[in-house]
Amino acid sequence: MFFNDFLRVLLSDFLRVLLSDFLRVTFKRCFLISSGIAFLACFVSGVSQAQPSITADILVEKIDAFRGLDNAGFSFDITNVSYKAGRDARTNQLSVDVKAVKSLVTFESPARQKGRVLLKQDNDMWLYIPGTRKVIRISPAQRLLGETSNGDVTGSNLALDYDATLSTEESDKPQGQIKLILTAKNKSVSYQKVVFWLEEKAPYKPIRSEYYARSGKLLKTADYKAFKDFNGELKIHKMLLTDPLIEGSYTWMLFDNYRTTDLPDARFSKEAIVNL
Repeated sequence: MFFNDFLRVLLSDFLRVLLSDFLRVTFKRCFLISSGIAFLACFVSGVSQAQPSITADILVEKIDAFRGLDNAGFSFDITNVSYKAGRDARTNQLSVDVKAVKSLVTFESPARQKGRVLLKQDNDMWLYIPGTRKVIRISPAQRLLGETSNGDVTGSNLALDYDATLSTEESDKPQGQIKLILTAKNKSVSYQKVVFWLEEKAPYKPIRSEYYARSGKLLKTADYKAFKDFNGELKIHKMLLTDPLIEGSYTWMLFDNYRTTDLPDARFSKEAIVNL
């Protein structure tokens, strides 16, 4: 009987120690697992906060900001240089004033065009030629010089004129880029569809864009070659326009001297431009 009691006590102590070790190991494992899960959750949360998702509408506003200033009125200068095989380069220089949906483009050169004025109000556009005293209605899609159209030299307002969607097809975009598709809200704009490729990280600079007619025909491509800081804001500085159908035909657009300007509303009228 003594031996049985001894064996029972020994077995009880052994089971108690074994159970204690089991509980300690199990608790430690559970603690490590729960800590790992908590850390992972915090890490994922931190990543999501550090890299918030960007929407198509925000990207369109950022593209517009590369061509404008966030205030009531601003001005900038454009130099266009057009090249075509077998022909000397052609150049013009323009001074552009923009206020909301209104733009005024004054021709500074060449001499035969100096003093001409383009007036844009919303999607309507007029041309004034000095000496005629007439203001002629024109199309924003009409070519101005080389691959540059009348609508290309006014202020950008893509957010107002287009609906934007992000492409989800990975095959549609090179690595590290975002593809943005803009569809015209009405038929009065210069291009029915515009496709942008942007850097996928802030400040989301445009890399390339394609411009399509209502028929679906590709009219031209634009490559954004250089950006420049103007008073703390990054702007497009050099852009290369290419005609996909005519080999050796391209136009450089140089944007410069962005500045805030006090522009009265009365300046942007057909009556006013004949007296500039």
